[in-house]
Amino acid sequence: MERNNPTQRWWLMMGRGVLYILIGAVMFIFAGSYSAQSGHIIGALAVLAGLCQLVFSFTNQHSEKNNIWGILHGITDVAFGVAIFIFSEGTVKGFVDVLGFWAMMYAFLQAVQAMYSFLAARGAGVVSSTSLVHFANVLVAGGLAFTLLLRPAGFDESLGFIGVFPIVLGALIIVLTQQMRAQAARSSY
Repeated sequence: MERNNPTQRWWLMMGRGVLYILIGAVMFIFAGSYSAQSGHIIGALAVLAGLCQLVFSFTNQHSEKNNIWGILHGITDVAFGVAIFIFSEGTVKGFVDVLGFWAMMYAFLQAVQAMYSFLAARGAGVVSSTSLVHFANVLVAGGLAFTLLLRPAGFDESLGFIGVFPIVLGALIIVLTQQMRAQAARSSY
């Protein structure tokens, strides 16, 4: 029987959460003075976050039967990171629209994951904490997409506080990683 070391890959997911937090910090720093360089930094961080997710998903493939969600998140982060990098050369509106569509895709993937997580937990008769974290991810990513695409506070004002959303998403990724790590430890016994 092959035993794998669960500590060797969890740092990738933690790294993804930290990269999201850095994306939010960069958004706060450059909210009032957008430049192509700030878009390049955000795009590069998103690509790195996607690569962390992809490497985690593919190295975890032999122990996880259904890691398609992780692969999809990784592909989405890499693709939108490249798009953010490219569109940061144009207008700030194009950059913000790409960020908004990334948030919308993130919310969609999390909504489907939350649904499956909730359905898997129904047998126990209670809602699992993993389902709640996925649901919180949906709300936060949906709030980011809404703020960016519809700009309810006005274009300049909404750019001033959008950094909070990736920071919260990063924290939720770290919480979800801890839950996944604990679940993996329980199932390995």
